[in-house]
Amino acid sequence: MLMRKLLVAVGPPLLCLLTCVLFRWLDELTAVTGFIQYLLKGVLLGVCLGLVLPVAGITLKNNGLTGWLFVAAGLTALALTAQYLQTIGLLHWPVLDAIVTVNGQVVLAESTVTGFLLLTATFNGRRKKQV
Repeated sequence: MLMRKLLVAVGPPLLCLLTCVLFRWLDELTAVTGFIQYLLKGVLLGVCLGLVLPVAGITLKNNGLTGWLFVAAGLTALALTAQYLQTIGLLHWPVLDAIVTVNGQVVLAESTVTGFLLLTATFNGRRKKQV
């Protein structure tokens, strides 16, 4: 019981520290910059956010909306793909100029949501099969 309490207390801060170290390592090791850098960091951040609750020992019941989580993740991934294609110049639709941005912070936020939704949907799908 003590180990579980320690994991609940120490797990999320350690996960946060690991994410920060991983971000610094990615910056130094890879020469990836721009869109791909924000995309990778966002997905990693989303996965780490998705892991915080299970590491802390918090579980939730499956409410039957797992498929919709995959749909939402797919839609945000589609938006990220459109943004990437617009960034490299392969796609230029004037209609998308009003709603698609290639700002780094927006890409980071969208990829964070995508990573979080994918991990949460995967965990919910696994939980559903076990029940």
